[in-house]
Amino acid sequence: MWNVASWDTANAGRTPDQKLLSKVGSFAIYVNDNDNELHDGAGRPRTGDIVFDSIRLVGTRDPYVPEPVEPSDAEPIMLDDFDVYADEAAMKDAWGNRDHTDVLSLQAEDGNQYLQYANPSGGWLDVATFIQNDPARSNWTGQGKLTFRLRHDGSNNAMAIQIGTADDKYFHVDHKLAAEDGTDWKTVEIDLVDNPSLTQTWPEGANKGKTMTADDLAAIKEVVIAGNTWNNDDPAVNFAVDDLKVVPSDATADPKPETKPETKPEEPAEPTEPEETPDYSADIAAGDPASCPIDFAAIDEPTEPTEPTTPDKPSTGDKPSTAEPSTDTDAAQRTDDDESTQQTANTGSSIAAVVIAATIAVVVAVVALVVARRRAE
Repeated sequence: MWNVASWDTANAGRTPDQKLLSKVGSFAIYVNDNDNELHDGAGRPRTGDIVFDSIRLVGTRDPYVPEPVEPSDAEPIMLDDFDVYADEAAMKDAWGNRDHTDVLSLQAEDGNQYLQYANPSGGWLDVATFIQNDPARSNWTGQGKLTFRLRHDGSNNAMAIQIGTADDKYFHVDHKLAAEDGTDWKTVEIDLVDNPSLTQTWPEGANKGKTMTADDLAAIKEVVIAGNTWNNDDPAVNFAVDDLKVVPSDATADPKPETKPETKPEEPAEPTEPEETPDYSADIAAGDPASCPIDFAAIDEPTEPTEPTTPDKPSTGDKPSTAEPSTDTDAAQRTDDDESTQQTANTGSSIAAVVIAATIAVVVAVVALVVARRRAE
C-alpha cells in the first residue's frame, strides 16, 4: 500500500490516484533507519550496499481524462507588469505587504521593467501585494491559470507563490529553479482549480491540503511571492518575475516577445548603367552571307506556363508535350517531298540552260546572214 510521506501533512491520508499519477514530478528512494536496537549499538549493521536495478512501471490502466471545462468569457487580468512604477520605491510600496522588500529591485531590459528577487542568505523570505480593494484585480471568477514570465540562475532552489483569499485561506505552490531550465525567460502556467500542486496551507484544519475551487476565485486578497532554499550547497535564491496575470483555461498566455538581435537594414545598391548592345551592322553587311546570324528556322509554338510550386503541391516539372510522336511514314513523306523539290529545281535549271543556248544560236545566225548579204552586194 502506497502512503503519503509522514512529512507531507498537506496530503496526509491520500493515496495515489489517476489524477496524481497523471503528472509525476520526481521519483525518489528513501532508506529509513527504523531498527530501535541500532540506537543501543546492537542489532543489524548500519552499513552496506543496496543495489536497485530495472525500476519500471508495469500493468495497464485507463488514462486520466480531466473533466471538460466550459469555455469562459472572462477576460485576462494583468496583476502586475511592473511597467507602471515610476521608480523602485513605488514598486516596493506596492509589494510591501510582508515587508522584506530589501530583497527586491526594479530592473529594466530593452525598455521593459521587471521585478528582481535576490536573497543571498537563502531560507524562506516572502513579499506580497495586497489587491483586495482593487475590483479590477481581485475577482478571478472564470479564470483558470496564473501565468508569469520567470528567469533564474538555475540554483535548484525554489520560488513559491501563495494566493490568499478574502476569507483568509492561503493556497501554496512551489516552482523549482531547475538548472536544466537555462537562464532565459520562460513562461510559467499554474492551474488554479483542482490543481494538486496548489493546495491550502492555511488555516490548519480539515481543509488543509485541499485544492482551490471555483468559489475561491471570487475574492482574492493578496498574492505572495517567496524564495526558499532547497539546495543547501547553494542557498542563495535569485529570480526575476514579469507579466504576472490570470487568464481563462482556454486562453493562451501571451508573454512579451524575446529580445531579437538588432539587424541593420541593407543599404540599397547603387543603380548601374545598362550595358549597351554592340552594333554589329557593319560587320554583318561586310561579312560572308553564309555567316549571317539570322536563322530562318521554324519557330516552335509557345509552351504553356508551368503552374507555381506550393508546399502542398510540389513541382512536377514542365507539362508533357501534347504533340503526337512522329512516325516512320511521316519521315518517309518528308524525304519524298525533299526529293521532289530537288528534282523540280534541277528541271528548272536545265530549261534555263536550253533557252540561253537557243538564244545565242539565233543571234549567231542573224549576224552570219547580215554579213553574207553585204558581201553579195
